[in-house]
Amino acid sequence: MQVSIVGSGYVGTTIAACFADLGHEVVNIDIDEDIVETINSGTPPIHEDGLPELVGKHAGQDGTGRLRATTDYDSIFATDATFLCLPTPQADDGSIDLSVMETGATQLGKTLEATEDWHTVVVKSTVIPGTTEDVITPILEEESEKTAGEHFGVGMNPEFLREGTAVHDFLNPDKIVLGADDDRALADMHDIFEPLVTKSDAPVVEPDTRTAEMIKYANNSFLAAKVSLINDIGNICKEYGIDAYEVADAIGLDDRISEQFLRSGVGWGGSCFGKDVAAISAAAREREYDPAMLRAAVEVNDRQPNRLLSLMDDHVDVSGERVAVLGLAFKPGTDDIRNS
Repeated sequence: MQVSIVGSGYVGTTIAACFADLGHEVVNIDIDEDIVETINSGTPPIHEDGLPELVGKHAGQDGTGRLRATTDYDSIFATDATFLCLPTPQADDGSIDLSVMETGATQLGKTLEATEDWHTVVVKSTVIPGTTEDVITPILEEESEKTAGEHFGVGMNPEFLREGTAVHDFLNPDKIVLGADDDRALADMHDIFEPLVTKSDAPVVEPDTRTAEMIKYANNSFLAAKVSLINDIGNICKEYGIDAYEVADAIGLDDRISEQFLRSGVGWGGSCFGKDVAAISAAAREREYDPAMLRAAVEVNDRQPNRLLSLMDDHVDVSGERVAVLGLAFKPGTDDIRNS
């Protein structure tokens, strides 16, 4: 199929390259001319394992030609579906800032006004439940002067990509969530993901858009809480002189728990866990519900760096000394230092 992707950041570039590798014709739309030029030269604008090979394979003069980048929104005319992969940064109160998403939806709606062809818009960005239905779709309808479900489709396809292994995660998913409120949009998403479903044999979940949005937050909130829980257990282990990793290895053998995300340390960082937990917590408080477990997970995480310093003080005196920190990214295999 012909697919356009608005936004060529971490998620947008990754899925664009992967879709091209699955056989689709893909155009990446971005307002940054330097990023557009970088992709068209066959080089990804971000550091991600396996991405240089895919972008080089499908973009640039020596590529297959299945991937190109542009600043021109009119490029969507030649495509069947558009994925919105735009940032939703955290506001001061923990909620998400939708301004970039709203701007992208506005521009996309204006573009849809000029075509009579059916087009499906898929929200890929992480947004609070109800955003696609109550914010994005009304903008598209107002700007295009058309009706969702009648003239164009709207879907929600959350991403579950880990930085450092995003290409592998996309091509080897544990699940594919296709949220839609109309059958034709769902059918389009099925056509787009059919090569991946065939290749990976991953289970496909088909909720409405609101549920699809919540699945993403539930996923990350659960993992964030799991990290905080093993850190709490690890702290207790150290008080008793017990190897926390040996304990984690043992409980990880329980298939109800699994070994993933059981490495106690200084807590989570990066752009996802903290932002997503804060956003869904803020949304819960708006409905007058106190998410006590998530609040506790954040409190444990916020204390962990100080816990490391306390352990260091127990073993060495660093007063007045110069300290070296080996590695600045929030995890191995990435150059991302957000919330490190």
